[in-house]
Amino acid sequence: MNNKRVVITGMGVVAPNGIGIDNFWDSLVHGRSGVRKITHFNASSYPSKIAAEVHDFDPEDYMDPKTVKRLDRFVHLSLASASMALEDAGIKISYEDSYRMGVFVGTAIGGGETSENQHSIFLEKGFKRIAPYAVFGISTHSASAAISESFIFKGPNTTISSGCNSGLDACYLAYNTILAGDADVMIVSAGEAPITPYIVSVFSACGVLSPQNGDPKTAVKPYDINASGMVLGEGGGTIIIEELTHAIKRGAKIYGEILGYSSINEAYVFGTETDAEPMAMAFKVALEKAQLNIKDIDYINSHGNGILNYDIAETEAIKNVFGELAYQIPISSIKPITGQSLSPTGIYQIITSLLVMKNGTIPPTINHENPAPNCDLNYVPKHYIEKDVNIALMNAHGFGGRHTVIAIAKLDK
Repeated sequence: MNNKRVVITGMGVVAPNGIGIDNFWDSLVHGRSGVRKITHFNASSYPSKIAAEVHDFDPEDYMDPKTVKRLDRFVHLSLASASMALEDAGIKISYEDSYRMGVFVGTAIGGGETSENQHSIFLEKGFKRIAPYAVFGISTHSASAAISESFIFKGPNTTISSGCNSGLDACYLAYNTILAGDADVMIVSAGEAPITPYIVSVFSACGVLSPQNGDPKTAVKPYDINASGMVLGEGGGTIIIEELTHAIKRGAKIYGEILGYSSINEAYVFGTETDAEPMAMAFKVALEKAQLNIKDIDYINSHGNGILNYDIAETEAIKNVFGELAYQIPISSIKPITGQSLSPTGIYQIITSLLVMKNGTIPPTINHENPAPNCDLNYVPKHYIEKDVNIALMNAHGFGGRHTVIAIAKLDK
């Protein structure tokens, strides 16, 4: 029997609603959305002219100018959040233990900005004018490589690209790596920078983006009859996870423990449709692996993306699993505040849930005014609530019917 336990000892975030844990948390609790008019390019002709962009971010605050130039914005955001998380964790890196420290990064799209820019140059001026560093900029693996190089982590290193699930998937794979004895410490990061003309066009074409441009802050409406779609976001998020005895030995502060997870695939056509049954199975498997009862769950940080058919299915799945208890569990979605930042969203959810446990405060699901049919659970509308939370679940959904659920808890030594 594997007696290893995995804990979270550091957090870092570069999000549309705040850079740094304190700013991020303050905006969540007080319901201040990071969704605004798009500024990265002229989106005046697009049906959705809004996004959750990261403002007031200078990558040179976290890396040298050469690194900034040769790497894509998604790497800047991920690497900056990793720097914050490592500082928060207080890890002292030495050559001797660097092979016991690894990096797993999630990204759905990778270097989209570099790809678009360099492709435009190619079409206009030919391949000889393409930047020599472009290959590093477009690579999905460039973030995990850059983080490893920056902090001399020489252990397991890989990139997970599974859509919106990528952040949570990177976490559970890193968790398994520690349980298997292949590492003592793992940086789990996610980065995304999809606010580019072509990528926004792609999401617009499939009809998932909200066209409610008049008041961007109210555009995302999870579980609401007036829900009109999601808002694309960008950002970077990182957590540091490590084996419990390793963390205790070095005197680390511990935010929480990872208890278990699940990963379920509907084997369904690629699209936005989803089914409550496999989503319910994802919750059930996570509870089983974490050895939890439905009565143990104090809070669910939900996917809740403002795509109505998904929000209804997610609600039905929670009812399927928790029965009458579903009405007692506070559930909140942070996407009206952070946007749908794809891979970092799962890391944002973990960080949010850890801060909920630390502070005894559950942030609201803002913009939830008129419940959609069957969406009658406690989504913590409008205002935060005070509640002691010991165990939380968070779930992510990706195009093609992928579901990931992770259970975390306050540390019970």
